[in-house]
Amino acid sequence: MKSAITHSTATRWGNALGFRIPKALQDISDIHDKTKIKIEAEPNRLIITKIPERLTLEQIFANWDGEDYDSYDWGEIDEPSGTEMI
Repeated sequence: MKSAITHSTATRWGNALGFRIPKALQDISDIHDKTKIKIEAEPNRLIITKIPERLTLEQIFANWDGEDYDSYDWGEIDEPSGTEMI
């Protein structure tokens, strides 16, 4: 696993603070322009985690072959076992 340590300086941007993420860290973390991130704070530490992209329906079904998958085996069901509506 690659890792890198670099330094940056927090700078005031309006009422907030911001800092730059150096290219070496961008490449290792796969965090780039417009990447959604989660930032968690602990005493003396910020933890930045990339949020996975949500797939579009087109991406989800891109490799679907059109086969119908409605033949699920539910086993033997004689009577309701919970609060199912019949």
